[in-house]
Amino acid sequence: MTLRLRSTSTRRLPRAALILLVCLIGLLWAGPAGATWSIAAVDPATGRVGAAMASCVPSGLLGEPDQVLVPVVLVPGTGAAVTQGNIDPDAPIGLRQLLGDGFGPQDAIDAILELDEQPTARQYGVALLPTVERTGAGGPTAGYTGTDVEAASWDWTTETAAAQGNLLADARAVDETLAAFDAAMAAGASLEEALVAGLDAGAALGGDRRCEPGQTALFAHVAVADPDDDPFRPSVLLTVTVDEGDGQNPVSLLVDALDDGERGWVDAGLEDPVGIARVAVLAVGALLAVAAFLTIRKGLGSPAARR
Repeated sequence: MTLRLRSTSTRRLPRAALILLVCLIGLLWAGPAGATWSIAAVDPATGRVGAAMASCVPSGLLGEPDQVLVPVVLVPGTGAAVTQGNIDPDAPIGLRQLLGDGFGPQDAIDAILELDEQPTARQYGVALLPTVERTGAGGPTAGYTGTDVEAASWDWTTETAAAQGNLLADARAVDETLAAFDAAMAAGASLEEALVAGLDAGAALGGDRRCEPGQTALFAHVAVADPDDDPFRPSVLLTVTVDEGDGQNPVSLLVDALDDGERGWVDAGLEDPVGIARVAVLAVGALLAVAAFLTIRKGLGSPAARR
């Protein structure tokens, strides 16, 4: 497993350069942060719960890649959930609490939406073990897609899984994700294998349509908890990341990494770290040049400079 730690110190940057740098980052990162297609599911035979997701949003916007990503909710021995679209940062915390307190999937989603100031921008999928006692109405799974998530968004559920997608290259991806998951479970696959098989079926139909040609996502993630697991340190945790434009499919790489017993973060990107660092240096240099120009211009325009 290869970890790339990249950091840039801004402690000594002039104030003008720091402001410009923040603005640049804001422009690059603007827009909803969330997965594009995902599946939350349970295995009644083993009591295990889990979720998998992929997107062309960089995984770093959703948490640390060697940990359970923020949109994924695991409640060991109870259920799993995924929040995506334009993520409400409080939703994963709320869902974890509600499912742990005995709320059913639909009631948990309704309770989260009731407190949300932008409910139409969210997308949820929740799956609960059928043996778990729950309050309220509804079945063991539920999904929700807000009217403002995106014009072509879908969520589908079965008795053990909830799949959802937005910004997909093909409208059939969510349905195929569920079908592949069910087929894998029926064939005796483990929960993590079935979840990844579901993601792979979505990737086969193009995955996230925002990606560069030849790519379906920039990361693929799976997390599965045994009944006695810590929800933040589950028995199965694996994230595969690739670099934008390198032509790789992280979902297929996730399938291979899972088969090889990999865990944690697998950085499979093909971009040259030195080249990336060089671009970063050039960008910071340009910002510093602009800051210096602004500083000199301001100094020349001051009363002291005109004497």
